[in-house]
Amino acid sequence: MKNKKAVTAIGLAVGITMLASAAFAGYSTMSGYEVGKTACKALTENENYTSEVVFSMSVDGEEIMNESVIELYDRDGEVSLNIMETDYDCFNSETYFQEYVQDNMSIQVYNNEDTYIYPISRVYGAFDQLNGADAEDKKTYDKVIRFAELACDTFMGDLKNNFVYVSGDNDSATYEINLDAVQIPELVNAGLSAMFSSMSEYDDLPYMVLGTDPVVKSASLVFTVDNEGRATDAAGNITMSGEGHEAAVDISLKMYDYGTTEPQRADTSTLPNVNVINGEAASTAIPDEAIGGNDEAMSIVITE
Repeated sequence: MKNKKAVTAIGLAVGITMLASAAFAGYSTMSGYEVGKTACKALTENENYTSEVVFSMSVDGEEIMNESVIELYDRDGEVSLNIMETDYDCFNSETYFQEYVQDNMSIQVYNNEDTYIYPISRVYGAFDQLNGADAEDKKTYDKVIRFAELACDTFMGDLKNNFVYVSGDNDSATYEINLDAVQIPELVNAGLSAMFSSMSEYDDLPYMVLGTDPVVKSASLVFTVDNEGRATDAAGNITMSGEGHEAAVDISLKMYDYGTTEPQRADTSTLPNVNVINGEAASTAIPDEAIGGNDEAMSIVITE
């Protein structure tokens, strides 16, 4: 499927679960870095929530891409998922995508023009990726997380101390980190240079005006957790420069209605050009045989 849920992971360089015994009143004295790591791990397994993610990039003050994704998720609901995604890319192309998961069917609507309905055995929310993982998978996951945590600790080094407690009350706590060019690890700019160099042949991309050796000028992150250590808001910003041009990347996340979200049921009779895909679908991507459309209001496509 046209699925960009993974974009939600980009903006959260923060996360791991808060110890159950930690009193929320002590958040102001806790390391913001540890609180942040806590919130991220908690985002891998949530039964019910609403999320909003917005990602954008601008060059020399002009926005060249913007993507927003709203997700309503209820793991065990008869209607378990709603997704509304709008994507404006750097070639001035705008796409709109909706997905509803109900009655063991995934209903996907593209640009309000075509609808594809697939059988589905299990749904995964963007922030419930461990749903259904067996004991062995979770054991492997724990090892990967532990490795990533140690690697992140090593990479961050003394920068961990730059996470600052901003404010809080009985319901929430907010932290932030702000880094300037001097504080940015050399590894970041080296990686950025390698990435841009690998794309040098795509000189029609607007952000390639930065050349092949852009550098990060600043980076900032502000995030808020609730009194259960769950992420509720996060906003990150990175500015870059190269070849006399400036670029900025912004990403924001909102998480709310934990435990009370109710995804809405789709009325298939009102959806455009419905294609029903029967049988076992290996994935929810549009199958080749369904591409191209037809002139009928509804067509039935049988897959092996």
